[in-house]
Amino acid sequence: MKRLLLAMVLAGFSLPAWAWAFLDAANPTAGGWLLPKILSGRPVRVCVDVLSRRVDEATRRRQTVPYRGEHLADYYQQSAAVVQTAYRAWFDGLESQIRQAKRKKEFKDLLALTERPASFIFINGPQSAQPYAPCEELQNIDLRVRATLFKQSSGGHAVQQGRASFTFWLQPQNTGIDEPDEPQFVMGERSSLQIALHEVGHTLGLGDLYAGDNNPENSPVYTLASFYPSKAVSSVMNNAAELTCDDADGLANLLDFFAPSSSSRRTKGWVSLCPQRMLAYAEGLPFQITATQQQQLLAFAQSGWKGASPVQTQIEAARQAALTASQNQAQTRARSRQAAQTLKQSLNAAQPAPKAYKAHTCALCGKEIDEDGAVRLSYAKKGVWAFLHKECNAKRKQQGVKIPPANLLKYGEPIK
Repeated sequence: MKRLLLAMVLAGFSLPAWAWAFLDAANPTAGGWLLPKILSGRPVRVCVDVLSRRVDEATRRRQTVPYRGEHLADYYQQSAAVVQTAYRAWFDGLESQIRQAKRKKEFKDLLALTERPASFIFINGPQSAQPYAPCEELQNIDLRVRATLFKQSSGGHAVQQGRASFTFWLQPQNTGIDEPDEPQFVMGERSSLQIALHEVGHTLGLGDLYAGDNNPENSPVYTLASFYPSKAVSSVMNNAAELTCDDADGLANLLDFFAPSSSSRRTKGWVSLCPQRMLAYAEGLPFQITATQQQQLLAFAQSGWKGASPVQTQIEAARQAALTASQNQAQTRARSRQAAQTLKQSLNAAQPAPKAYKAHTCALCGKEIDEDGAVRLSYAKKGVWAFLHKECNAKRKQQGVKIPPANLLKYGEPIK
């Protein structure tokens, strides 16, 4: 039963969810985010490292090293398939949810984006010009993927230096794309695809939901954390194994965020794709509505958004709440910086003043030398210390050079 688990993943979009959050750093003006590159239609350059572990004989510690065994080509192809399938699943899921809700007209602009498949170029694949070259050695990478042949406690994601990256556990027997060869072996373990779905969500701009509104990585503005506790969240960005309608809402908001269109839906409001909750969005901002307002807004969208929005008051309140949250965040960060500075000053005040360096003059070459770089020689008969550069002292030993008595008298210091 090929592609069985992928079908199970996409089937999760019928489940209730009701929460999402953007990463605080997900800013359209900041470089490095992958979603604008995908939406641009140009190929995404992907580099994959297939990694294994070995024990270093000298230190007896485990090291992560590139895998170069006999199945490398198969592992690389499986990794590439997981990457492509995970990104495609996010966009296919949103499209499926929109069509299932019979809201194609309302989301025409987003459907145009989801129907354009992302194009990937695997720059170090088996057929590339640099097969299996380590990603550290390559340039112009949009997405770096670490496929480990050992279990990861954390996926590890990053968006930095102009590229996105994530790590997932490659399980050749349980990729999540095909039916596993040994079900008893993978029982209880998430497939590679399920792990990758979560990490891909990060590279698109969605944050973890484990800590709810206490997660410092998440935006205080673009989130539902203030509406629902994190323990009630059903999402691949929390602990769900399948994509949910919550994830569809999150991606729709990201598309509004990164690729704003001229659609009135975006500015006049739209009802959540999770019908069980009374939620609506405008410009990516969430706000709660009543059942009556939900029906009014759905009918308003069907009419082509003619006239004033029936939830204009809620939209303005959401904008004000977002502005307040942003201001509070700026103040919180300013207070944190001030507290850190105050603590640093207090610690510095409690510390004894550091010993000042005493400058010396080399008795051999007559040039200045600081205390850390000096070699001190004792001349007991003359009752003085002589200070030399380390290099000058080495020269003295090797060539038998003697310190001039005049220099010893001029630069020497009394032995106390």
